Amino acid sequence: MDIDYNKVFTCPKCGVVGNIYLVKVAGNKIIVKQRCPVHGGRQFKVPLKDKDQYIDLIKDGVFRCFKCGVEAEQSYRRDTKPWILIKTSCPTHGALTTQKIWGSIYNEITSDVAETPEPAQPQPSQVEDLAIENMSSEERKFCPNCGAKLEESGTFCGECGSKLN
Repeated sequence: MDIDYNKVFTCPKCGVVGNIYLVKVAGNKIIVKQRCPVHGGRQFKVPLKDKDQYIDLIKDGVFRCFKCGVEAEQSYRRDTKPWILIKTSCPTHGALTTQKIWGSIYNEITSDVAETPEPAQPQPSQVEDLAIENMSSEERKFCPNCGAKLEESGTFCGECGSKLN
């Protein structure tokens, strides 16, 4: 069954493309939080495996004004690993609230050069133990599977449940 992602990324009440203010990779899904200028915010999930079918819709939605929904320009960017925090500037409303976009997604939506597809990633169970053992203490602050911030101790990620050591 093919999903019409154009409909998924528009307001279900009025069909307007709203501003996407959060994009997060969580396991095999991408969590999207979007705000229609008329009907307010909503959250939905889309399959990570279909990303090529809707990455342009994410790009279109991220660079929009929160208040009126028109196209806006990025006026601020800060890398806070695994997030990129950005602000966009609307010609009418000026600087807007900070948006949180997962770093790898941000890199895809701002890349002007077509990249070659990445090879299929091995399943976490195949490489997870080795990867965790080789991580520095700085890298252990985030889950290697979903990127969620980790507590000081624990053997599983509180967000996605992946084994940490």
